[in-house]
Parts: sequence; C-alpha cells; structure tokens
Amino acid sequence: MGKGWWSRALDAVSLCSGDEERHVHWRTIDISPGMAKAGSLELREHFVNSIKRCNGNAEQLQTLFVEADGTEGDKKSILEQAFRDVLRDLIVVSLDAVDVTPYTSLVQLSIDSAQAGICLHTVPFILLGDALDFVTINVCEKIFEFVESRVSTWTQPAFYSSGKILLLRMCNDLLRRLSSALNTVFCGRIQLFLARLFPLSEKSALNLMSHFNVDNVTTYNKSIGAGGEASDAQQKMEVDADGGYELGALIDYNLYYKLWTLQDFFRQPTQCYMPEQWKTFTASVQDVLQAFSSYKLEDVGSHSSRKRKRERGRGTEAHVGATQYSDSHYFAKFLTSEKLMNLQLMDSHFRRHILIQFLVLFQYLQGDVKFKSPTQVVTDVQSASIKELTEQVYKLLAETPPNGAEFTEYTKQLLRREENWIIWKNDGCPSFEKQILNRSEMERYPAKQHLGDTLRSSHKCDLGNRELSRLWNLCPNNMAACSSTSRMFVPDPEKFLQEAIEQADPEARIEAEYKALNNANFAWQCLRLLSLRSPHFFQNTTAQIRPLPEYLDHVVLQTGKELQPSVTAAPAPASTPASTAVPTPASTPASTAASTPVSTANGT
Repeated sequence: MGKGWWSRALDAVSLCSGDEERHVHWRTIDISPGMAKAGSLELREHFVNSIKRCNGNAEQLQTLFVEADGTEGDKKSILEQAFRDVLRDLIVVSLDAVDVTPYTSLVQLSIDSAQAGICLHTVPFILLGDALDFVTINVCEKIFEFVESRVSTWTQPAFYSSGKILLLRMCNDLLRRLSSALNTVFCGRIQLFLARLFPLSEKSALNLMSHFNVDNVTTYNKSIGAGGEASDAQQKMEVDADGGYELGALIDYNLYYKLWTLQDFFRQPTQCYMPEQWKTFTASVQDVLQAFSSYKLEDVGSHSSRKRKRERGRGTEAHVGATQYSDSHYFAKFLTSEKLMNLQLMDSHFRRHILIQFLVLFQYLQGDVKFKSPTQVVTDVQSASIKELTEQVYKLLAETPPNGAEFTEYTKQLLRREENWIIWKNDGCPSFEKQILNRSEMERYPAKQHLGDTLRSSHKCDLGNRELSRLWNLCPNNMAACSSTSRMFVPDPEKFLQEAIEQADPEARIEAEYKALNNANFAWQCLRLLSLRSPHFFQNTTAQIRPLPEYLDHVVLQTGKELQPSVTAAPAPASTPASTAVPTPASTPASTAASTPVSTANGT
C-alpha cells in the first residue's frame, strides 16, 4: 500500500494547481465537437459551483441541467466530471479530517441527481470508490457506515444493474487494504454487506468448482509423533480441569499426533480416496473415538457436581467464573500444544468440534458431488466402515454435555439440510428468483379453470369421487336442494320402528347387546320420531329417570302395543259397507280403542 498510496495522494494534491490537463488522471470526458464549441469547460464550472452552493438540493442542479445547451449524454458526462472535481477538492482540503459529512452529502446529492435523471447511476459508486481510495482507514470505516445504510438504494434495479460491479470492486479493494488480524470487525462488516446486497446465486461469491481451502494449515509438533519415542514421550500431569476433575492419566503423544494429523484430511478430504491414506485416516479416527469414549464428560452444571464442589470447599468462585467464560466465548481455532492435550480431552467444545468435523467429512465422502473425479468413489467396505464410525460419532455427541441429545438432533437436521445445498450446487447454483413471463409466453399455458366456472358452464361436475359427484349433480342449485319439500318428511313410525318393536317383545328373547336401539344413530332417530308421533315419549316428571336404552326400550314397546292392533283391524273396513262401518262406542269398544291410537300416530 505504501508507495502507490502516497503517489496517488500527491497526484490528488497536484490536481489543485488549476492545470486542466491533470484532470485526465481522473477521467477523460467524451463529448461531441458541437458541445466543445459551446463551451464545455464553462458548463463544467457552472456545475461545480452549483454543486457547492445547492446544499444537497438537487432541484437547483436539475434546473441548470435543463437550461444548459447540448445533448443529454454530453451534459451527463460533464456533470459526472463536475462531481469528481468537487470530491477532489474535498479530499485535498480535508484529507486528514475525521468528519465524513461532506463526502456523504456529495454522494447523496449524486444519488438524488441520478434518480432525477440528470446523471448516470454509476456516479455514486465512482465517487465512493475515489473517496475510499484516498482517505485513511478510519475515515473509510465511517464512510462505509453510509454505504451500509443505503442498501435499499443500491438494490434498486437502476442502481444495481449499472453499479454492482463497481460496488463489488470497491469492496474488494477495501478488503485488500485491511488486515484480517487488526481490522477483523471491519472486514466482517464488508462481507455481511456483500451478502445482503448480492443474491445467493451470485456467481462471484460461489465456489462453483468445489475447491478446498488448502491454505488452512494446522501447525503442531510433528517431531514427537514422527520419531515414535522422545525423551519426554510420556509425562504425567495432575490437572484439576474446571475445578471438578482430577486427572492423573498419562499423556499419549501418539494420540496427540493422530488427532492433529486428522486436520490435514479435513483440509483436503480427497486424500481419503487413496488406499494408503484411507488406512491411516481410519486408524486415527478409531483411536480418537476410543479416547473420547474412555474420557467420560460430566455436566459441570448438574446438581451432583455442585454438591461435590461444596463438599470439597474449594474452587466455587473459580468454577462459576469459568462457566460464565465458557458460555460467552467460543474459539473456532484451538491451540495445538501437546501440554494442553489432557485439558482438551475434557473440553466439550473441543470434542464437539472434532466430532462434527468427522460427520462433515463422512457426508462428503459418500455424497454425490458434481466435480468429483470418476475415481473418487468409496467402496462397499469403506461405506460400511463410514456407517459404523458415524454411529459411534452420534453416540459420543449424545453423551457429551450439556444437552447432548438435543445437540445431536440439531446436528442431524443440519446435515440433512446440507444435502439440499449440495443438490443446488450440483445443478449450477440456479437463481431462486422466477422470471416473469410475458403475455405471449403465458398464452401457451391453459388458464386454470375454477370449480365455479365449471359449474356455470356445465350442469354436471366431476368431483373425483363417484358418490360425491352423484350427490352434487342431484340438483344444480344447492339452496334449492336444501329447501326442497322432498326433504321435509317424517317417516312412518310403524315401518321405522318395526324391527325395534319386534326386538322389544320379551317373547322374542333378544339379548340387549344385539338390539337395534344400541346403535347411537338409530337411537337418536327414534327419539326424534317418538317426540313427534308417540304420547308415551313424555313421562311423568315425578317418575324416576331411566337410562336411555331402558327408556327407549319401554317407549318403543308401548308404542308397538298401540300400533299392532291397527294392523290386525285394518282389513275390517274392506268387508263392511261405508254406510254401516260407523260403530257405536258401546257396541264396538275394540274398534274405538283401535281408532284412537291410529289417529294419534298419524298426527291428525
């Protein structure tokens, strides 16, 4: 950054000398010969003075633009250069100033001018790029706050289509100037801004060829593991991990070497397709999983752990502080010193970090990735080994506190979602946005016909079910079908209750569980019918209320006794003339008794 940065700053200062030829360093204006004769330099000075005096009001600038002579394209080019001249003066005057309001006001004025149609939509991005190239990093961070606040403006179609490349180049140039160690937060803000600005399917942000980050090298002590034995091959450490565990286990440097050797396989998983490398990988994985199985972790927040610490009478305050520290901090990169091996084996974050790396690697080895070579395929033996190792990893994850079972289910769900992203990437990362079809393309597809349109166009409708279609087509008008007089009827009690009457007779000897009255639907229909046609439905209020089956059985039996004589007496009027068929109450009591229930049952 040193010499090039300083030379650009000196060029900016020299531009203030008034020499018009130096303006070529910023941009060369392409104008028509007629416009040059009309005095483009005078119009440019007018634009510069108007920008400085308008106080952010684009209306004055628009009025001057309309009144000026020349073609619209020439005037836009001259106005663009005028904006850059004003920015040049601001940079020279306030090169070390902390206040960024003049810069942001000028960019906002260019945005308003672009929306008014008097300058190109690329002008705001050009001004931002020039400003960020010449100011210090502290000022860049403040200017970038303005850029972040205008995401809704940059995503508008006019600005996005013409300035997305300029904005991407500006952010990349800024990232190259920053230090990932000293300006970590600022770098993260730029990355988040690009993620918000560009769609998910933006090709410049995708790893389409599935390249691995081979530069992510994990440094560890290889001399001990390679030699097999060392002067201090095994050391005994007494550790009180987190105030609750006392370990006297011997440090196994072979385990240390195998554990950190696995990071090289995670960095470049294609090594696992080589037979020799696969043997080394599986041997290291089995040893690491065996070590995790032998070191059982205990939830330090459980009641038993707190009770043990109270009994020991020590380390309570330190334990609380360590718990709060572990809950609020997470390190994506762990230290690789062999002296920390025993502590790392008892760390749940470290254990989960390694186990999830196993699962991700196993998914890649068995997954269908587009850019794998034909030789990068696991065999049946390898697939069986991966399946067995995956089950062991999930078992260890479930046993790792805190909330091991919930964390395991979340991890499974996460890997299932990752399979969808793999499919999306194999398909070339298509855009999630659907293109709007024009009228000619839409005419090729038949319009969807609604059910109401079908009923209006045809008297019959197919509902997909034979019985439903038959019921629906009985009447074209639903309201007329519901209010039809054919639906308003009361069945004949004698025919409807015939089966129930026969079963209610004690001589029939029908068990209660097999009677028709045990059917809830039939019992409900009987109650409605008897309430309309039988005087026995209403009982004395002083009588004891019977259960419903017993009550129905009694009412049906009484109603049957009244209806049965009408059946036997029905043939009598046929043999007797109508003039002599009227008996006296005294001479024919039976016929009189039979006539009364019949009239009552008929509802007359």
